[in-house]
Amino acid sequence: GSWANASAAGASAHDQFTTIVLPLLYLLIFLASLLLNGLAVWIFFHIRNKTSFILYLKNIVVADLLMTMTFPLKMLRDARLGPRQLGALCRYGAVLFSANMYTTIVFLGLISVDRYLKVVKPFGDSRMYSVTFTKVLSGCVWAATALLALPSLLLTGALPARRADDCLRPRSPLGAGWHSAVLYINTCTFLVVLVVLIGCYIAISRYIYRSSRQFISSSSRKRKHNQSIRVVVAVFFTCFLPYHLCRIPFTFSHLDKVLDDSAHKILYYCKEMTLFLSACNVCLDPIIYFFMCRSFSRRLFRKSNMRTRSESIRSLQSVRRSEVRIY
Repeated sequence: GSWANASAAGASAHDQFTTIVLPLLYLLIFLASLLLNGLAVWIFFHIRNKTSFILYLKNIVVADLLMTMTFPLKMLRDARLGPRQLGALCRYGAVLFSANMYTTIVFLGLISVDRYLKVVKPFGDSRMYSVTFTKVLSGCVWAATALLALPSLLLTGALPARRADDCLRPRSPLGAGWHSAVLYINTCTFLVVLVVLIGCYIAISRYIYRSSRQFISSSSRKRKHNQSIRVVVAVFFTCFLPYHLCRIPFTFSHLDKVLDDSAHKILYYCKEMTLFLSACNVCLDPIIYFFMCRSFSRRLFRKSNMRTRSESIRSLQSVRRSEVRIY
């Protein structure tokens, strides 16, 4: 799991930042995520699986909600609240947090590929655009997530934690080996998606630039596709890039003892804040749904318009009642 990178020096730095500031920050995004993703679930429930794009977005909503459910465990551990048995639950939460984070990363990559195919190669292999293919591919992503997470859950959750910070460490040599393997796989996954995302964005931008010079009128819809993938790139870079840039030196700081305690402490704060940025993704993904999914924004506007109309009708009725009372 991604929480398992805390060093002994970092773990000892549980001051006001760790016990007060971090739990409050996670509480804010926990409540915001429940509100935003709850609304997203309600809207997507009323939208049919017409395209592969909508299916990918629905998968991200599920991953975000599962990730959100791990925040209370993170808050309790950092705030030093709850019973000693919380250590075992903390390990499960850490694994699930990481698993759902990388599931979201993979689906963001698939969305960028989907946008690339729709814009640059709209008349390609029809199987790539089918809802059935998307369902199978999504199932494979979740199966791979379970395959990586399940051994981590079994191997890290074998024994209760003796100390609160101890809950983040693998319990056995086999667990430590599997944990290292998962870290490498996750890092490689991030790097592959990063390259794919940048590649798709550049390819779409170049294609739109060329087509706009030839057919000015027909390129407006494709420009919208370019703007929408720009939102994906912005969210991806904001949430996930800082954490992965920070994690490389943070991981290596455990292997060598060159860095002093102050350097470990700085890395600890960097790791926690960049991890928080990754967690903020659950609140930023609904922005992607709004800007990229026309069905989602239409349904949202329809819902808000219905509310404003009902409120205006109620106010008119109250005004009429008051007029009746006056006369």
